[in-house]
Amino acid sequence: MIGPLLTTYVDAIRSGPLVLVVLARRPEVVASREAARTKVAYNDEAAITALHAVLSQETPRIGLWIDTSVQSPDETVDEIMRRGPTEGRLD
Repeated sequence: MIGPLLTTYVDAIRSGPLVLVVLARRPEVVASREAARTKVAYNDEAAITALHAVLSQETPRIGLWIDTSVQSPDETVDEIMRRGPTEGRLD
């Protein structure tokens, strides 16, 4: 969930603790990874650019935001485990 509705969803969660982690890749990395996939998640590069604009300009900066552009999946998990419980905690 990105954009202004993120806050709506977070506010609807009544149990805790609540930790939010946003994985934010640079658009060119998303486009490169998309080109290497066999299935299609985005119609074209314009869709990727538009999605990134919503993420970076309209999504509330709550929780822990991580640019995973240069991370392996294992590195991303390690960072989430290290930083998420404190920096991503919302309650």
